[in-house]
Amino acid sequence: MSPKSSKPTTDASGTVKLKAVTPPTQSAKPAAQPAGKTPTIVSGATPVVAKTVIKKPEFLERAVARTDVKKRDAKPAIEAALAELAELLADGNDLNLPPLGKFKVVKSKDIGDGAQVLTLKLRTMKDSAGGSEMPGVTPVFED
Repeated sequence: MSPKSSKPTTDASGTVKLKAVTPPTQSAKPAAQPAGKTPTIVSGATPVVAKTVIKKPEFLERAVARTDVKKRDAKPAIEAALAELAELLADGNDLNLPPLGKFKVVKSKDIGDGAQVLTLKLRTMKDSAGGSEMPGVTPVFED
């Protein structure tokens, strides 16, 4: 018997009668929200289809076009930065690089010969954070 039910009663014929106990009802009160905070509605993840694959020569050209630096001066610095990024991510480090965003290594799999497959999560910065904006990039929020 549950602790909330009463003891059974017996009538004159010896039949045991039980009283029905109704469970307590829960009132449908909305959860209290902190004062001054409004909830932010975030849509679910949407699949993204890559427009094109940008290879290193084109990436270098685009980076040089944004600066007043000559390509022969910029190329070694950009290649060193890319190598450092690859090394840090392969070691499992998280990176926070405004205005690009925050990289987090989710999974890592060694596929032999020193190669790895890394599954990364990238959380982009807000439009106003980090100085410059990234056109065409929609912010992604963690659950």
